This record gives sequence, C-alpha cells and structure tokens, in this order.
Amino acid sequence: MEQRKHPRYRVEYAGSFSGDKISAQGVVLDLSSVGCKARSPVAVEKGDFIGALIDVPRYPTPLQVALAVVRWSQGQEFGMEFIRMAPEYQQQLHDLIRETEAELGPGT
Repeated sequence: MEQRKHPRYRVEYAGSFSGDKISAQGVVLDLSSVGCKARSPVAVEKGDFIGALIDVPRYPTPLQVALAVVRWSQGQEFGMEFIRMAPEYQQQLHDLIRETEAELGPGT
C-alpha cells in the first residue's frame, strides 16, 4: 500500500474547476495540504493545468487554487496537485487541514 507524505481527509465541498479545456462544477471528495480528489461531469485529462475554487462552508469566500495539475483521471474522478496559491489561501488551507484533523483524527 502506498504511503502518502501528506494525510488526506474525506470531505464534501462544492468546487468549480477551470482551465483551457474545462469549465465545470463538481465536488471535492478529499483534501490534503498539497492536493485533492474531485468529481466532475466534465472529463479532465492527466497533465491538464486548471484552477479551482473550493467552497468551504465555514469560510465566507471560496478557497482559491490559482494553479493545479491533474495527476490522474479515471472516469469522472480526478486527483490534482496544488502548484500555486496566494499566501492567504495557502494559510487558510493549512488552517482547514489542522481543524479537520482535530475533528476527524489523522488521515481519515
């Protein structure tokens, strides 16, 4: 079994994804400090570069990922690695991961 460097947490946040080949709504299914798994009715391909907005209900504005790369894609689900985020959103993401870990326990 593959060991991950960064724990992932199961979540269900609305998301929107956009890039040269995609503009779609979807759902973020799990989240880590460096990426996430999402589902969208619009197919994305491994290697696509996209931006993402993740609607975390406890935050007044969506978490903005300026640039991510799709690392894998299978049907309607795909995984992306976050490449660039503004410092304030990077801090929000780290705070969210810390809060989620406190609520759910490590790597659930």
